[in-house]
Amino acid sequence: MFKRLCFSLCLLLSAVAAQGQTEAESIRLGTYNLRNYLAMDRLVEGQFRLDYPKPETEKTVVRQAIVAAAPDVLAVQEIGTEAELLELLDDLRQDGLSYSSHYILEADDDTRRVGALWNEEVQVRPVPHIDLGFNLFDEPMKVKRGMLELEVQTGGGLGFSIFILHLKSKYTSDKRDPQSTRRRTKEAHSARERILEIFPDPLNSSFLVVGDLNDHRNSSPVRRFLNRGELEISQILEAKDSSGLIWTHYYKKGGEYSLLDYMLASSGLVKTFDTSSGIVDRRDYYEGSDHRLVWTDLQLK
Repeated sequence: MFKRLCFSLCLLLSAVAAQGQTEAESIRLGTYNLRNYLAMDRLVEGQFRLDYPKPETEKTVVRQAIVAAAPDVLAVQEIGTEAELLELLDDLRQDGLSYSSHYILEADDDTRRVGALWNEEVQVRPVPHIDLGFNLFDEPMKVKRGMLELEVQTGGGLGFSIFILHLKSKYTSDKRDPQSTRRRTKEAHSARERILEIFPDPLNSSFLVVGDLNDHRNSSPVRRFLNRGELEISQILEAKDSSGLIWTHYYKKGGEYSLLDYMLASSGLVKTFDTSSGIVDRRDYYEGSDHRLVWTDLQLK
């Protein structure tokens, strides 16, 4: 707790100092579900392959989307191993976008993980949260992919925390929980309670909840991060593509466009920073991922 208080004080003092600068500093954040950037059994050019990596053509489209946004800090979901995250980092460097550091969260899901890349302009302290638990149908469970917290500090004084999540998908074989709604809500609740342990006063705290929450904006899981009773925790940073559309995921089998990927900002962050958000809307996005990259710029007011 003492370290947390010291870090928060440093952020406050740095923010005050930064306000005296003639030109406010800005930082760009991104979140992107990479769609199985890992080795798995998959159909490749009409042939079924066992334990096959993400095809190079898909990786190229993914990288092009990331380069188009060029976030200073990038949160990723559905990355496989640390080696695959490092491969992405190296390939991006060859494409002209350099990240100096990375982190991958090792939680209960040993196939699909969350992680992050960031450049040398920011200082990041990763904090893993892999002990988030709950009971479902009287069975103890954990938030399968955990929650990755990034304590971010820039040289110009911007300071805040990012909580990266990838909640349970709607796919399930458990008939007691159609579309995994109860499990996803339990995961969101457990993550939300941990966030409020760290930042009990969201009105005066700067943090974001980002990632693939796998549900619509008025769903129980998403609402868990917006309010707890009368307490306003965060608000959705509205992101649109160049056509004014807000969807971030396309379910090809069902022909459904959905908003599943979010940037949620605490009330304190919105008071402290000006924000603008967008969605990378490449026409060939689906060749790389069924999700689209969402970005947000923060600028100290």
